[in-house]
Amino acid sequence: MSTTNIQDLNAKMQALIEAVHLNPTPSASPPNTHPTIFFLYDFVRNSHNQLKAVDADKYAAGDNGAKNAVGEVEGRNAFANMLINDTSGKLSMMTGSNPSNPADFGAEIKAKAQILSQ
Repeated sequence: MSTTNIQDLNAKMQALIEAVHLNPTPSASPPNTHPTIFFLYDFVRNSHNQLKAVDADKYAAGDNGAKNAVGEVEGRNAFANMLINDTSGKLSMMTGSNPSNPADFGAEIKAKAQILSQ
């Protein structure tokens, strides 16, 4: 049987997406798009789309394909949390930003990312 509540995971992912999207500075939206913020926004949004593609009935029935898909999303969420809470500058290097001045996602986004990966 499944262990992840898909509806709960969906809500947590939606909350993180909205927090990143609505973050005024630095922004994931034009005209002040920050490459690191945009990368994370896009990554989490794509992960969320993967979750939405999972058939909840199949997942609840223990379907291996659905379980693997949810596991992939959970792994991506853990990676997103690691990147959002990165202080080494590696995320900035990955996104072409200044690694000595990494994007600050703020406490709200960091907390939502942490909750998502638990």
